[in-house]
Amino acid sequence: MHIDLIKTFLQVAKARHFRKASDQLYITQSAVSARVKQLEQTLGVKLFDRNKHDVSLTPAGIRFLEHAERLMKTWNRACHEAMLPEQIESSLVVGATDTIWSVFLTDWMVDIQNKKPDLALWAELHTAKTLLPSLMEGMLDIAVMFDVPALPSLDVQELSLIDFVMVSSRPDECAEHALSSGFISVDWGEAFAATFTQHFGQQVVTTRYTSVGGVALDLLLKSGGSAYLPKQMVLGSTAEGVLHLVDDAPTIKRPAYAACKTGYSEIIAESVNSLVRFLEG
Repeated sequence: MHIDLIKTFLQVAKARHFRKASDQLYITQSAVSARVKQLEQTLGVKLFDRNKHDVSLTPAGIRFLEHAERLMKTWNRACHEAMLPEQIESSLVVGATDTIWSVFLTDWMVDIQNKKPDLALWAELHTAKTLLPSLMEGMLDIAVMFDVPALPSLDVQELSLIDFVMVSSRPDECAEHALSSGFISVDWGEAFAATFTQHFGQQVVTTRYTSVGGVALDLLLKSGGSAYLPKQMVLGSTAEGVLHLVDDAPTIKRPAYAACKTGYSEIIAESVNSLVRFLEG
């Protein structure tokens, strides 16, 4: 099957070595080489440059990589749905960033699973940059995100306002000192950045930057400093006195949205509506 050729290509690209790829795929190195050669012959291009120590993708291999990853995701979903029990009537693939998953989306999945046991759910973790492309390519049924472009091919539903608060590892911290001493800048999107600049005058120059809320929280807990994080994410840490609210820093509110491609199915519409009801409490 061609899917085995795709899987082998992806593993070699990841391992950068034929022998390591063969170990990870539990096949012989000669089988890996044969599959890569067959794929190259099928495509009519060279996918890897080989040397004694490792392999690297050619320009054609780099162009093919994204499509191969997409093909594997489609194949995995197809296999997953084909093997679902007979009592499962529909399936749903939901994607979001780590922050949205931790703030409310995991709890919603538990809630909807309890109410609709005949629905198969697939949760995917994405970065802010991969969410929209995955939705537009049909890899996701619903994408939950902070910033959504106005596109005629998208149907967007505002879900809830998320409170972002500045927290610090130091008690009795003021915003001015927090911003100049160990501040962790988190990329919460363009709208957040604009509001932040409106409050503080300019972007803060810092040596610590991330686009992952969980990473920022871990850095705070392990090495100290301050950062803007969703209030729900830091409730436990502030209650225990490990982190502290910076009292003179404003709360920045960000709406979260559920985005679907237009022409979506009834089960997607029902799921978005259930998410709205869940957040309304």
